[in-house]
Amino acid sequence: MEHNLARAAATLALSFVIAPSILAQDNCIHPRMISVAGTSEIKVPPDEVTLILAVESHDKDLAVAKASNDKSINKLLSLARSVGIDAKNIQTSAMSMGPEYSEEKIPKLLGYEVSQTISLTLKDLAKYEELLTGALKAGVNRVNGINFAVTDTKRYKEEARLKAVKAAREKAVAMAGELGQTVGKPWEVTEEPEYGVMASFGANTSGYRSRSEEQLAPAIAGGQVTISVTVRVSFQLE
Repeated sequence: MEHNLARAAATLALSFVIAPSILAQDNCIHPRMISVAGTSEIKVPPDEVTLILAVESHDKDLAVAKASNDKSINKLLSLARSVGIDAKNIQTSAMSMGPEYSEEKIPKLLGYEVSQTISLTLKDLAKYEELLTGALKAGVNRVNGINFAVTDTKRYKEEARLKAVKAAREKAVAMAGELGQTVGKPWEVTEEPEYGVMASFGANTSGYRSRSEEQLAPAIAGGQVTISVTVRVSFQLE
């Protein structure tokens, strides 16, 4: 009997603990909210371009291949300085030297390859065609990439961010109105992670190899750089 009384007392005590918790849950006020995403894109003309240019030289004599490669690279560096590129914007990004073999069952030594890759960032886009044409004439036989960009993206991102917030509110108002509700104060605002700035321009010369005089100046339009911002906003409903 004492065992039964003890169990009943424990059950009664537990009920006093659970009851207030359940009551608190029932009385908890859950805010009525609507969450939306707003996106804004601003297109800006680029003010700089980065070219990744490579010179590949081949010869049966490694020293000859290296000398030929150095000659072309020196011409390229001289050209870069002549169009106003600062030394800090000229960088050797890769260099390799090695033998070349035939694809026969028993490979034979064909000679040697020497390759150097230079990164050039040009601020004066008016000299872009002059730089690219001159580079190919200097001996550049591979264009690994051309990227147009905007130097100061901060102010454009701030402008895009404000427009994205405005777009989010307009979307929330439209959606809430369709449901017969009114948008109140914002509850939470977050910005989506930044994945970079996209540049759109004409032809793609990635991996381009020079083969003839007619190909020395592939026409490329600078196009526009797209700066995009997405924000997520939660609004209370009234």
